[in-house]
Amino acid sequence: MGKESINERDAMKRALLLVLDGLGIGAMPDVLQTRSQDIPANTLGCILRYHPDLAIPTLTRLGLLNSLNHLPEKSIDLIASWGWCNLAYQGADSYLGHQEIMGAIPLDPQKTLISEKADEFESILKRQGFTISRPFSGKPLLCINDAIIIADNLEADAGQNINLTVCTDLIDFEEAINIGKIIRSNVQVARVIVFGGPGLTLSKILAHVEERKNGQIGVNSPALGVYNENLLVKHMGFGVNPDLQAASIFARADEEVFLDGKMADLIECDQAIRNPIVETHKLLDCIQTQFKTMKSGFIAATVQETDLAAHGGEIDRFATILETIDKFLFGFLSQMDSEDLLIITADHGNDPGLKTGLHTREITPLLVYSPTLPAIPLGGRDSLSDVGASLVEYFDLPKTQNGKSFITEINRGKNEI
Repeated sequence: MGKESINERDAMKRALLLVLDGLGIGAMPDVLQTRSQDIPANTLGCILRYHPDLAIPTLTRLGLLNSLNHLPEKSIDLIASWGWCNLAYQGADSYLGHQEIMGAIPLDPQKTLISEKADEFESILKRQGFTISRPFSGKPLLCINDAIIIADNLEADAGQNINLTVCTDLIDFEEAINIGKIIRSNVQVARVIVFGGPGLTLSKILAHVEERKNGQIGVNSPALGVYNENLLVKHMGFGVNPDLQAASIFARADEEVFLDGKMADLIECDQAIRNPIVETHKLLDCIQTQFKTMKSGFIAATVQETDLAAHGGEIDRFATILETIDKFLFGFLSQMDSEDLLIITADHGNDPGLKTGLHTREITPLLVYSPTLPAIPLGGRDSLSDVGASLVEYFDLPKTQNGKSFITEINRGKNEI
């Protein structure tokens, strides 16, 4: 579908996909077998326990509490369809969660600690002319050209990701990405993440190295303070085909595509306009501006500070961010036209009450609103990829790799009213 066919439509359509990073609503059914530590996890439930008077009236009317309880609340005048999404990918990972949201079927990665690959990485990189050292004697952590640390990712499950923490004042970030590609081609972990920013020194990075009882050794990235507007990051996934994801499908149809917040770091789409904003207020202002000016297309935005708050066990901060989002949504809904669409979900859980600082394998909320669509229960979805499948169907675009659209179900409910 090209520009001419878009202009021939009777009405322009705009969509906002808002991902609330880490806002799980209860453990996945499979955690007893796969992640027993997550059995008690319920991120939203935790926030509500500590903040029973949480001021989220708009999210409540959109069905957030319904999705949490899996039950309709008769006393609430719901304005949106609601349900919940299961995670089809393994573990609890932002990258994989976002790929699935966009309609992908991520391949099952192979968990690998840096200790299992350090010797191999060192040999490969030395053959290609890089200088390799080991800052801690007898430890597998690698230092490349005195500017990059290769180690485990401490924010995900042991062996799930490998990080390259980069002193960008000492080495060009594109060169660091090329080194990351070498690592990526020699390991089957879910992600190889290359990241850094100005002001990082090798001594500062090494001062934030931690060892865990599960065998991990890596840099505590949140404590390092890299999550700010100067962050440079490249996520290299395993077995993901971006051409079959919603963002690329929209772009090929000459629709406007904006990737905001953490979404800008995680999703591949060359034609998209990216705004990798971390601070929630700035992110929401950016969304507001884009939505007002765009003619037809979609905004995919991820609020990252919820996840960062949970990593730090900051329950009060998490609650404040949810209230900030709720206030934004109150004004945003009033500006939506009849053909506009809003979808809210999450990528995994991150229960700050468990005090682990780690992601939790939880189902996620699903809230779907348009001024002309009815509010119906959508139940449990098999996969987050139903979100991407629904976005492309709403715009009459080709299908995503995976997912079953819920737009047909909502329209059926509209016809039955």
